Amino acid sequence: MPRRISSLRTGRNGRTVTVKLEGGESFPLPEPAAAGLHPGQTLEPGEIERLKRESRLEDAYGRCLGLLARRPRSRAEIERYLRGRKLAEAEASSVLERLAERGWIDDLKFARLWVENQQEFRPRSGRALRLELRRFGIPDDDAREALSGLQEEPAALAAARKKAPRLVRAVAGHPQARLEFQKKMTAHLASRGFDYELSRETARSVWRECSGGDEGGKD
Repeated sequence: MPRRISSLRTGRNGRTVTVKLEGGESFPLPEPAAAGLHPGQTLEPGEIERLKRESRLEDAYGRCLGLLARRPRSRAEIERYLRGRKLAEAEASSVLERLAERGWIDDLKFARLWVENQQEFRPRSGRALRLELRRFGIPDDDAREALSGLQEEPAALAAARKKAPRLVRAVAGHPQARLEFQKKMTAHLASRGFDYELSRETARSVWRECSGGDEGGKD
């Protein structure tokens, strides 16, 4: 059944227009989509549904931009968010493609940035990082590319050096400080995904750095 537009109200930001239909129903539209509409205009049901769909898509797109402004996100994260908003599959795909075309979502770029950030602030092994990228929904090819330059030894050393000051304080005064430090450091590195031998050798190396070369005690 055709319905008549009773009023059009421009939002405070000037970017949206609220379309009110006779009977009280209303919905917002991006200002360009409302161009050509006027009070008293009669809209067919198909036209009303098209305008409502455009409103849903614009709202979802804006909300996704808000999420992405807080931090980069993978395509799978945005896809899960859109599913949670109960958009139809075709509508969610439309929003995702628009975001991708404009460079807002890019899994390879996301993976590279995430790996770089993690290695600076919380170094981990390539295996651990790969598992975490998988949880973000990053395709295996993109994960491999993002991790291609990662070297395990420097990453383990960086992780150990970040932890070392705290461990040195924790074992201070212990009768077997070196052994206690190495045990705790080895466990810490293993929890970051590094293999046992690398963790053990890195723990020894960092103890020497912290203790001025002291090798006292037995393994």
